[in-house]
Amino acid sequence: MKGQKPRIPLLERDQVSSEVGAIYDALLQQRGVVPNMFKTIAHTPALAQGIAAFLKPLMGDGALPGSYKELVATRVAWLQDCDY
Repeated sequence: MKGQKPRIPLLERDQVSSEVGAIYDALLQQRGVVPNMFKTIAHTPALAQGIAAFLKPLMGDGALPGSYKELVATRVAWLQDCDY
């Protein structure tokens, strides 16, 4: 999908509700970027809030630090030739 325009427009910070904007702000603070996945699901604010709540404990520190989990996700995406 490299270089192709997404079928669903990616919403920027100024295009989302205040609730989803708070998620964008938290992601920017934690990661320095809002992943495209959130820019896509922001069209449905309840979905964005639910997924953010689900991912917070999943990707946070636990048996493995969250940074290791990100490395694993990035490696798997690369092995599958998937944009991540």
